Amino acid sequence: TPRLVKAAPQSEKPAEKPQSPKPEKPAKQEETPRLVRAASVEKVAPKAAEEKNEQPAPEAKHLPKATPMPESEWSNEAKTAVAFIDGLLVKLGVEGHAFVTDQSELDHMRIEIEGPDMGPVIGRRGDTLDAIQYLTSLVLNRGTDDHIRLTIDTENYRIKRAESLERLARKMAGKVARYHKPMTLEPMNPYERRIIHAALQDYRGVTTHSTGTEPGRRVVISPEGGRKYNSRRSPKQ
Repeated sequence: TPRLVKAAPQSEKPAEKPQSPKPEKPAKQEETPRLVRAASVEKVAPKAAEEKNEQPAPEAKHLPKATPMPESEWSNEAKTAVAFIDGLLVKLGVEGHAFVTDQSELDHMRIEIEGPDMGPVIGRRGDTLDAIQYLTSLVLNRGTDDHIRLTIDTENYRIKRAESLERLARKMAGKVARYHKPMTLEPMNPYERRIIHAALQDYRGVTTHSTGTEPGRRVVISPEGGRKYNSRRSPKQ
């Protein structure tokens, strides 16, 4: 009997208890962070790639940059107009220069002004640009019987302004057709008023006319049939 009692403490159970839990804990702790990091990289990376691909989209405009016409093909009138504009820019303290972009039509000349900051050249709603165009037109047609139409632009402002006016015209026309009440727009020059009239010429339910005197002449959008104005009268200025 005493021999059997002495042999019992030689069991291996006490040695197994401290060793079993040790290798399992570090294995779980090492694996979980790796899975989380890998998943986060996979989610962020495609978004970053998409943002890079989408960023140029707003900047990629459908408006082409003005192409200069070779100076050797400029007419004497074009050279006079460009010299006058460059002189105006110097007096205005604006860094820039003018060049001819198109003279394919004998009675129409297009000139572009280019520079690092064309904000002062454009002015409030294009007022300064219109003034430069008006003064240059006077110089261009001084002492001649043949009138040459002149268009001066910078950074495609004319096209952008036309698109903005067309959107405004459709928006206001929708309100007039819905509420059956006329609406008067802000004062505009003849060129901008013609854009409004043309944009709404075929718009059902409304008619347009101009009222007032320059420079405060405005376009009025009225419900069709509410007032006896013909939207197709010509010219609309």
